[in-house]
Amino acid sequence: MPSFSTPLQLGPLLLKNRVIMSSLTRDRNLVPGPLQVEYYTQRAGAGLILTEGTMIEKVGSEWSNAPGIYTDEQVNGWRKVLDSVHARQSFMYLQLWH
Repeated sequence: MPSFSTPLQLGPLLLKNRVIMSSLTRDRNLVPGPLQVEYYTQRAGAGLILTEGTMIEKVGSEWSNAPGIYTDEQVNGWRKVLDSVHARQSFMYLQLWH
């Protein structure tokens, strides 16, 4: 049986290990900021991180402050998170929420 520290080919991605972090809601301000960069960076030891549910549009959410990816500001916030995680050789999947 392979160790958790063994790399894993997942489709086109070669994960550095077999640890996958499930999604947990962190952002309560619509736009990812420095705290989300720090939070996800601290967890970049995992081979793959699944983000919290992220709104694709403003309407339709039962949670008014859920993070989104429908404005340039939100995309730029997620880009900072992603750049930091990628710098630690980890990958992220964004969980789309609508």
